[in-house]
Amino acid sequence: MAPEYIALGQLTEKADVYSFGVLLLEIISGKKNCRSITSHCSEILLTLAWKHFQLGTLEDLIDPNIYGGHDMKPQILRMVHIAFLCTQENPSLRPSMSRALRMLLRTTGEPLLMPTDPPFMDEDTMELREVEGDSQHLLYENESSFTSMEPDMEDVM
Repeated sequence: MAPEYIALGQLTEKADVYSFGVLLLEIISGKKNCRSITSHCSEILLTLAWKHFQLGTLEDLIDPNIYGGHDMKPQILRMVHIAFLCTQENPSLRPSMSRALRMLLRTTGEPLLMPTDPPFMDEDTMELREVEGDSQHLLYENESSFTSMEPDMEDVM
């Protein structure tokens, strides 16, 4: 569930975008997202995926049943990247559903933005962090490595 729904009971289009991002991660990893302490999951899927992103080991997240080798790697990593954009803590930073679809279909020639930390990184407290502003950085794909650059204001809007 989207953090704003859990914390404030607000159900919006951006909450659906958040859920879509989690669904993308479930498809890519072949793992189910878990939040229940009584479940047999050891870690929330989004947290696990973000840790792989930070460590540069996103390939370890990919379900081997869908990973067809290095020729599919850029497309799968792009899907993970889009999932991160959809699951950002601040709803205003998440793309609309139509924009997320365009990004997946690559109908936009624009580079992807650098995702911000997902919510609930401290699983013990499950507290939301204060989000300062709507700043993001552009993230350019260079095979499997990413480089951060400052965006044009038109790209952020």
